[in-house]
Amino acid sequence: MLIQLPDRISLAKAVLFGAVLFCVQQAQHTDLTFSVLFFGYLILSVITFNIAGGFSKASGAYVFLSMALTVGIGVLWKAILGEPADSNLLVPQFDMACYTASMFSLLLVIVATKKLVGLSRGIAPVEPNYTLSATGCLIVGILQTILNNFATGGTGSFMSAFNQLSQFYPLAIILGTIGAIRESGGRRSVNFVSSMAMALVFASGTLVFSKQGMLMSGACWIVAAAFTRYKLRLINVIALALFGYFAFAISPTIAAGRQRIREGAGNLDRAALVYEIVTHMHEFKEIEQESEEHVLETQGRSGYYNEHQGLVDRLSMLSVDDTFFNYASKSNHIDYKPVLDNYENLIPHVIDPDKPVPLSGNYYAHQIGGFLAGDDDSTGISFSPIPEAFYVGGWAGIFLLLPFIWLCLFCTVDYICGDLRRYPWGLFMVVVFAHSAPESLLGGLIWLTGFGNLGLVIGILFCTYVTPVIGALFSGKNRFAERASKTLDLSGQGVVPLTAPLMKNPNRWIS
Repeated sequence: MLIQLPDRISLAKAVLFGAVLFCVQQAQHTDLTFSVLFFGYLILSVITFNIAGGFSKASGAYVFLSMALTVGIGVLWKAILGEPADSNLLVPQFDMACYTASMFSLLLVIVATKKLVGLSRGIAPVEPNYTLSATGCLIVGILQTILNNFATGGTGSFMSAFNQLSQFYPLAIILGTIGAIRESGGRRSVNFVSSMAMALVFASGTLVFSKQGMLMSGACWIVAAAFTRYKLRLINVIALALFGYFAFAISPTIAAGRQRIREGAGNLDRAALVYEIVTHMHEFKEIEQESEEHVLETQGRSGYYNEHQGLVDRLSMLSVDDTFFNYASKSNHIDYKPVLDNYENLIPHVIDPDKPVPLSGNYYAHQIGGFLAGDDDSTGISFSPIPEAFYVGGWAGIFLLLPFIWLCLFCTVDYICGDLRRYPWGLFMVVVFAHSAPESLLGGLIWLTGFGNLGLVIGILFCTYVTPVIGALFSGKNRFAERASKTLDLSGQGVVPLTAPLMKNPNRWIS
C-alpha cells in the first residue's frame, strides 16, 4: 500500500457522501438549515481543495486541514455517535453560515493565488543531499537546545529571534526520512538522524505536556513518506497503528498533566510525572474526564458531544468557536486595531521596542466569559480565525479582511515552496498548518506571513548550503564530489546522474 497525499478529491463522490450524511443528519433530527449549510460548506471545500491543487500546494493543504479540523471531523463524529449535528451549540445555524461564507471567500482567494503565483518552482536553487542536510539540521538543533539552556535572552534578543525562525528538528525528521527511503530504495524509512530527531522532538513535547509536540514526529514522518510515495510494509502499518492509539488514547491524558506540574519544575520532575501518568493511565483518565465535566458544568457550558470523546474533542473547533460566534453576534464589533497591532508586531523589536502586544485567545476568552478564572492571564485558549474576523469587522471581516490575510499568506508560501510533489520544503508547512489552520487567530496567520515565511526561506537556504557542509564534517561524506557527478535535467524532472544516458546508449551522443 502506497502512502501519498492526494492532489484532488472526486467531486461526484463528495456530493454522494454529503447527500448520505445529509440524510443521516435529518434522521437524527438535525436542523434542516444547519444540514443544508454544512452540505454547501463540504462541497465548497472540495471544489476549493481541487482548484488549489490539493496537497501539491501548501495552500491546498491549508484548505483541507482547515475544513477537516475546524468543522468536518466534528460533524462527522456526531453522526457516527447518533447525535444531532446542531446539538449542544448556542447558535448552530449562525456558526455554519459564517463557516460557509468563509469557505466561499477562501475559494476566491485560491483562484486569485493561482493567477498571481502560477506554476512556481519554489526558491530552492538545487535539490539538497537529504541525509547530509538532515544531519546538519540535527547538529544545529542540538546546539540550539544547549544555547537555550545556558544563554540568557528575552524579547528582542538574538536567541528569541533565532528560536522563532528555526525549526531544525522537524526539518531533520522530514529530510532524514526522505533520504533514508531514497538511499535504501524503499527498504527502510528511518535512519539514525531521523530517529534521533524524532526522539528529541517527542521527548521535548512530552516534558512540556504538549500534544502538538508529542505528535509532531509522527506527522513529519507521514508527510515525508507521502512525498516519496513510500510503499508501506507490515512494520510501518503496525507503527502507524500504535501511533494512532497513542494519539487518541494516551497523549490527551499526558497533556492534561500540565495542570499538575508546579511552577519552576525541572525536567526530572516532569519526567517523573509523565511516568506516573503512563503507569496509572486509567486513574488519570477518570480524573481528567471528571475535571473537564466539572469545568463545563461550573462555567455553564457543555461540550459538543454528549459524552467526553478524548482527542476527538480537540479535532473540531466548532464548540469553542460557537461561544465566540454567540458573543460576537450579540455585541458591537471592535475596530481593526487588533489586526493593525499584529502587522506592527512584525517589525523587529530592535527597531520598534514599544510595539504593541497583540490580543490573544486568553483575552477573548475573558471577554466571552465561561472559559477561565478571572485572574488567569496565562492559559491559552484556541479559536479559529473565522469568529475573530467576524468580531473585528462583521461580515466585512469574513468577505474582505480574512481573504486579504489569506491571500498574503498563500501567495508567499506557494511561491516559496513550489510544487510539494517535487520539492520537499512545503512539507514542513503542511505540519504547521495541521495546527495553525484550525486553531490560529488572525494574528497567527499574519505571523506566518511574516516570520513564518522568513524562517522558511532561511531554512531552505540553510539546508541547501550550510547544513550539508556541517553534515559532511560529521559523517565523512564528500558532498561536493557527489554534487559534481550530477547535472540538472532540463526537462524539469529533477536531478539525474550525468552518466545515466551514456551507459544506456553511448553512440547516442556521437554525431
